[in-house]
Amino acid sequence: MPTVNQGVVSNLLSAIVAPPLVSVPEESRITVHAAVSRFAVLYEKIRNAVDYKDDHLLRKAAILRILKRQLILESEAGPIAAHLVRELIGARYIPNGELPESLITEVALRVYKYRTIEKTHIGSSEYMEWLLRIVSVEIEELLSDQTAEKAFVTFLYDRLADRIQVRDGELSATDVKLQVYLACHRSLLKADDDSLSFKLIRAYLPEWLRAPEWIEDPAPIAERLVGIYQRVQTSLHHPYGPRIQRVVKPWAVALGAVRQAVTEKPDQATTILKDADTLKVAVGRIAESQYAAAKTKLRRGAVRATIYIFLTKMLIAFAIEVPVERMVYGDWSLPILMVNLMLPPFLMFFVALFIHVPGKNNTVRMQENAIMLFTAEGVPMREVRIPKKRGVLAGFMFGFAYAVTYLLIFGAIASVLFSVHFTWISAGIFIFFLCTVSFFAFRLRQNAREYVIIEGRQSLRALVMDVISLPILQSGHFIARGINRINVFLFFFDFLLEAPFKIFLTVLEEWFAFLKEKKEEIQ
Repeated sequence: MPTVNQGVVSNLLSAIVAPPLVSVPEESRITVHAAVSRFAVLYEKIRNAVDYKDDHLLRKAAILRILKRQLILESEAGPIAAHLVRELIGARYIPNGELPESLITEVALRVYKYRTIEKTHIGSSEYMEWLLRIVSVEIEELLSDQTAEKAFVTFLYDRLADRIQVRDGELSATDVKLQVYLACHRSLLKADDDSLSFKLIRAYLPEWLRAPEWIEDPAPIAERLVGIYQRVQTSLHHPYGPRIQRVVKPWAVALGAVRQAVTEKPDQATTILKDADTLKVAVGRIAESQYAAAKTKLRRGAVRATIYIFLTKMLIAFAIEVPVERMVYGDWSLPILMVNLMLPPFLMFFVALFIHVPGKNNTVRMQENAIMLFTAEGVPMREVRIPKKRGVLAGFMFGFAYAVTYLLIFGAIASVLFSVHFTWISAGIFIFFLCTVSFFAFRLRQNAREYVIIEGRQSLRALVMDVISLPILQSGHFIARGINRINVFLFFFDFLLEAPFKIFLTVLEEWFAFLKEKKEEIQ
């Protein structure tokens, strides 16, 4: 059994040991009435059921959503911040009765920074949308303690930064380390582009965090931010990023198990990290619990996706398919409508049943990697292979072959549908949902493989399936991105229901406060 390096462990322990909690006087804590909170939580659960986002992104998405609404309703940063924090507490995204009221002032400063940059009118609307997302991430980091998460991701980066190389010097050492840094956050913390953008802004423009220095003259900072926006996008979407992330993933999965073990039993953190045998047992235990949680998450995701697809399909069927077919063909077919209505959600649920989680060999590799991260020798050197650049002729030939594959696959599907009397309209809607379901199923499969670090060999059968499914998946990806932009259910919640509902909750809370004051007068 390899020996754990005590110096490496001590550095991590010193970073993750929680400092003593600062006591906040009860009268200065932010509290929301329990009855109001119940209504708010119920609303968030219903709304999030039709928003296909990962659970760890829901709080940030809620911050962004509330900010957008409050920026329309309010002009001053203070009231916007107060509404934002209280709504987050009411929905239980942050704890009730624990945070100091001074936190609202800190949130208001972040909102004021955005308002100030907005008034310079420098940059496109797309850039301003990106900046608002950055502010949402900054506010989330302010409202939640992420010390331990930062310590673990820094530890992972330190252990991998000098161990990953790109063949033939395609990237400079600095660029490789930047992509390793981004890959560590994506693999260990599941950080999205918004979170990574904020981290890059802190590196490229540290003045952003020192608002009092520039808030009176924001134009120079605004101009630099526009340039940094382009630089950040280039870094986040670098073509070699996914390949470097695949190299980082096995070590991130192993450290993720260690992180969970320490989080669950903080009083045993020193023993877990300093003894290789204890570390191995802890990682094995966590791995099994992760697999069980992945199964539960898979079932929940399959149900959510099935409901989402069924509701969307019903809306399209009765708002578009039936009226258009009656107008064009004079009639519509009930059997074909039922097939179009029931098959997509059934297919979604059926596919989810055959998605499996990792096995014992994966757990063994996870344990080995975890121990290796904490040894003096560290992880072995890894070289990232970059695909050869194709010439113009080769690129044209492969592109042409791929286009022909597209036509053959969708042509075959359309031929089968027309042979059973589907119209052009019903066939188009069927193919639309086939692509969407296939992409959602692919996403579920990727989520279930979150903890997989042993990749199996690709068989001839799998290769043939890739050739057949890739055009459908790519089309589904394109459709899914469009659906996210025009999700009618989210439009209903965010633009028609949320504002009046939240106003009702605000009035209700004020009423409860008024009743409490009257009760205190009697006492």
